[in-house]
Amino acid sequence: AKCWSSEVCNPHPSVATARGPGKMPASKEYEGGFSTKLMLKDVGLAVAAADELGVVLPLGSASKQLYQLADISGMGSKDFGVMLQYLRGKKV
Repeated sequence: AKCWSSEVCNPHPSVATARGPGKMPASKEYEGGFSTKLMLKDVGLAVAAADELGVVLPLGSASKQLYQLADISGMGSKDFGVMLQYLRGKKV
């Protein structure tokens, strides 16, 4: 079985570089790709839809808050894989 996040857009820089320098956002300091700001928007929409339907998303709000913090920290334009570095306390 294949895994998109492992094979196509791995968020770890050493894995991304090994797959081919410059091919994945993580090998380009998270430039390009799907931005953290867009992921924040999509997570926000999912959380709002779930709330509207009375569906509990245990990690939905926590994820939204993490993306908000990353955006506030200046990582909004970076690929959402930058969250790996953000959670490790590294500024990219």
